[in-house]
Amino acid sequence: MEKLNIYQRIVAVMKEVKYVQKSDRKVNNMYSFVTHDSVTAALHEPMANHGIVMVPTVAELVQDGNRTIIKMEISFINADDPADKITINHYGYGIDPQDKGIGKAISYAVKYALLKLFCLETGDDVEKDSIDYIPKETIVNNELLKNALVDRKKQIIELAGKENKDDLVTYIDKLKKTFKSKTEEEIFLSKEAPELVRDFQIWKDKQAKAA
Repeated sequence: MEKLNIYQRIVAVMKEVKYVQKSDRKVNNMYSFVTHDSVTAALHEPMANHGIVMVPTVAELVQDGNRTIIKMEISFINADDPADKITINHYGYGIDPQDKGIGKAISYAVKYALLKLFCLETGDDVEKDSIDYIPKETIVNNELLKNALVDRKKQIIELAGKENKDDLVTYIDKLKKTFKSKTEEEIFLSKEAPELVRDFQIWKDKQAKAA
């Protein structure tokens, strides 16, 4: 049996796998795309049959806010001669508000490395995600704003008196309707707590007189 080098083995896989079908899953019910799992599923058996081992390694990793950027070094090794191999670099991007950014970035990089190495057609343009990129500074600022809002609400309730909490909620709802262009944060943080409580007391007195 003729011994094939890594390049000949890759060509053999290319002859067997020419196209990867898009997933049935749609993003925002608008479009479908080729997933990482679809690509690996299509190539798993042919690569195994032709003795190609893939070894992905994270070479660089950068996290900026909710986005992860990864540089992958992906080696394709001749199973019969481990010294016979090729290594390619590919970048991956993953955006996630929780802890899945790294996994998404790795999957992205591996998927496109496989697609490009084996010259696979997909009908896709680029990978898309429904989560917008948020710079780190914005996340920090939003967290600070959130904490400031919580503190301000506590101050107002303490100053107004817990017995007035229900009336205070009604007053805030009224402000939201009056200032539709303003967010809750803008309403609560536009004035110091004592001023807001004073305005609330004036409003409450007017409501009592009107009753």
